[in-house]
Amino acid sequence: MSAVSVPSSSSVSVVSSGTPGVTGGSPIRRRLQPEERVAYEREGYVAIPGVFPAEELAALDAELDRLITAPGVEAGPRRQGWIYDVARKSVITKHFAEDERLLALIEEVVKPGIAIHSTKLVTKLPHSQDVCHWHQDESYYRKDEDAATHSRARMSVWVPLQDTDERNGCLWVVPGSHRWGIDDWTWQDWGTCQKRINRYEWAEEHAIPLPVNAGSVVLFSAWTWHHSRNNHTDRTRRAFIVSYQEATLTKGAGEQWRILRPAPGAV
Repeated sequence: MSAVSVPSSSSVSVVSSGTPGVTGGSPIRRRLQPEERVAYEREGYVAIPGVFPAEELAALDAELDRLITAPGVEAGPRRQGWIYDVARKSVITKHFAEDERLLALIEEVVKPGIAIHSTKLVTKLPHSQDVCHWHQDESYYRKDEDAATHSRARMSVWVPLQDTDERNGCLWVVPGSHRWGIDDWTWQDWGTCQKRINRYEWAEEHAIPLPVNAGSVVLFSAWTWHHSRNNHTDRTRRAFIVSYQEATLTKGAGEQWRILRPAPGAV
């Protein structure tokens, strides 16, 4: 494998691999390569291609098709196609959020131990005008008055179930923004991800897109500035998102909190 690292102002660090997510019938569980971890720590994100094969994505997509029709599952009229707490909706979605291929990728950046903070399915329907505003996940997750929510390692994995690009609403990020703390924000009454960073115009000037293929995994810090734009295509774009944190914290998003790997020495 060879890493391709390019300046943060123009593109993203990725790893080239001709190997899909399974070989010989067994899932590949690999850790971040040293250059990938450096990229993550420097830029606040890294994209890893080819983690999940097409047949697994198709099975997960079919399960999501089933779930979204169940009463009360969809996140609401302003978030059509979204499912909150998606990993607790079925055995298939639970297994995906706890998949060892994801845990192996994050184990060097989420520690000690690994716990789930929250999970969700984020969807952009065909020709959706919904914009996810510039935001930081940590502005939602951290409560200043509650030390049990103060993470040092919280991050998310963003797994697209379809190829994503600028036409259908891929992620956009501001490289290095994870090092600046929690930025001031203002609540927006339209769009999604409504705690919009006040410096959103500056973000637009310095952001880069992250087009990735289905089955890739984008890892990004909970402090990284990110957003997504409209879907200009006639195809649905789905992303399965799991936010992880160190297992020493005792809270996540309500009942979604779940320790997957205890911290060393924990009873």
